Amino acid sequence: MAIKSKELAEMLGVSAATMSLVLNHKPGISDELRNTLLTKIRDMGYGYMIKDYTVSAMVETAGQTKKIAYIIYLEYAEASEESAFFPRIIEGVEREARNLGYQLVVIHMDECLGDYNLVDLKREEYAGIIVQAASLEEDVLTQLDATGIPYVTIDCWKRGMNVSTVSVNYEQGYFMALEYLKNLGHTKIGYIKSGQNSFAFEERNRAFRIGLKDLGLTYNPKYEWDVQGWGAQARSTLEKELKTLSDLPTAILLENDVLATPVYQAFREKGLKIPEDISVIGFDGREVCSMMVPPLTTLRIPRRFMGRMLIMLLCHKIEMEERGLEHTHVNMKISAEIIEMGSVKELQRSEDDEN
Repeated sequence: MAIKSKELAEMLGVSAATMSLVLNHKPGISDELRNTLLTKIRDMGYGYMIKDYTVSAMVETAGQTKKIAYIIYLEYAEASEESAFFPRIIEGVEREARNLGYQLVVIHMDECLGDYNLVDLKREEYAGIIVQAASLEEDVLTQLDATGIPYVTIDCWKRGMNVSTVSVNYEQGYFMALEYLKNLGHTKIGYIKSGQNSFAFEERNRAFRIGLKDLGLTYNPKYEWDVQGWGAQARSTLEKELKTLSDLPTAILLENDVLATPVYQAFREKGLKIPEDISVIGFDGREVCSMMVPPLTTLRIPRRFMGRMLIMLLCHKIEMEERGLEHTHVNMKISAEIIEMGSVKELQRSEDDEN
């Protein structure tokens, strides 16, 4: 006996809106939920209710296609070398969005020009927003909330923020790196940071100090260097720091892989060999690691996967809103993995250490 889609929705415990998206192959829900419901519908003998899948069924006319806005705040994207971190994330975002029938629209916003056009984003046109920024101040968050459009942020979170984000699990990453160094005999471990204004970099520095404490290692402020940028500026600053130090750490963790080039240059200027005199570990897992001499051991972040997770989290928020469920913010953390190359040396242990 034929039934209505609303009745089928009640039988499967989902909203009528969700059932409509499934039966008509429309975007707005995760692949996992869609495939689960399609399987159950067919198993129950109601497969005839599923509309024939065609490309035009998923993506109709450009004016009817739901869009996802990928917002990039230019004060971050153009002012720092860190912007090179994001292309693979954007690739993952675009692929997953396309798989779900969304059109990704990249929007650049420039604070210096007052180009904050969040009010121009209409709920009728955009299903969701992804935000790429170094930091998010209250005025921007207020504008995002005022759009009424579900949004998530990329690795832009610090304690006390009430937003949904996909970020890197820095505590896991730095703990793993510090434990790795400790097991190789390193107890005097330093940290080099760029000094740039970024929530992510603040969290990295905090995670480094937490990791030292959790592993029973001593934090020495003399071993934490702010090189005030990247490139030539970083090299010059670090060379000045090294001239005043007689006692050096045996290993250094970098804020990111971009710092590897000026750090290698400054150490060589000091007469230090890597890893014979000092071990170095980067963060991010960029291509530059394999080009360094010696190749840089690093903590790799699966950036394309991170981009896909952004879309999945955003679609989850969209679905929860459609179902009228309680609105809760989620911080999804992506783990890093250590990639061993040639920039870390095991220290010789004394007999006392072995006993």
